Amino acid sequence: MNILIVGGTGTIGTKLVESLSKKDHHIVLLSRNPKKYSKKFDENVSLVDWNTNNSDLLKDINIVIKLSGESVMQIWTKKIKKKIKSSRIDITKDLKNFLEMNHIKPQMLINASAVGFYARKDAVYRESVDEFSPNGDTFLADVCKLNEESCDIFTKEGIRVVNLRIGVVLTKEFYNLVRFFPHMGAKNHFFPWIHIDDVVGFIEFSMTHNIKGPFNLVSPNPITHQDFNSIVIPVYFLRNIIPMTEMLEYGYKTIPKRTLESGYQFKCIDLKDAIASFKK
Repeated sequence: MNILIVGGTGTIGTKLVESLSKKDHHIVLLSRNPKKYSKKFDENVSLVDWNTNNSDLLKDINIVIKLSGESVMQIWTKKIKKKIKSSRIDITKDLKNFLEMNHIKPQMLINASAVGFYARKDAVYRESVDEFSPNGDTFLADVCKLNEESCDIFTKEGIRVVNLRIGVVLTKEFYNLVRFFPHMGAKNHFFPWIHIDDVVGFIEFSMTHNIKGPFNLVSPNPITHQDFNSIVIPVYFLRNIIPMTEMLEYGYKTIPKRTLESGYQFKCIDLKDAIASFKK
């Protein structure tokens, strides 16, 4: 397949490009600074910037993957909030213009959203949520909703759109960070984790299966913040020492209902197995 990825140099993108390259897909990364990453990827990967007009290189693109987004794991100043929104919402129209300029007519768009879609300001999480549940009322919930709605411009043209409502992605780097600089949400709230391999796995799955709409990317084995911390952080006195972003205070028991119904088989559903994979 010929795949265009926006935001392909981040945590998820790098892992995804590595996996797709091994399967001999041709990948084009759309970046604002392609020279910076020119030596990071193999010969199956081409890098272009937003001013590129090269229909010979890009005309056969059939899948577009939008992973772009300013990190939410930081202090939310007004400036950062603006970046968080624009890097997910405004960029969708820029992407549409880029595709039209290069005569690209993709069959599908895969868009990265987040389970923050369901977050509530009052942080009262008594019930579970799935992909059919309404959006919340926090800043992050608003960003997720607007991000997904921004992709309607593709749906209206008959392009299949998959919105990935991604939880907190566990990687070796993230594990090494939180075990020494932990967080602690309300002990009975749920922590929406997912292993990086399952994020990549479901993206690849969605490319070859006729699915569309929102999909929760979280482990089908929900775990509370208290249990997450007891497994990840071995020393009790290290817990509860740093402030949390909204994402780390999230508390719904989030069910990947449509993800499971799609037929996707999770690679890692147990947190202890996930942690063990980072120790190899």
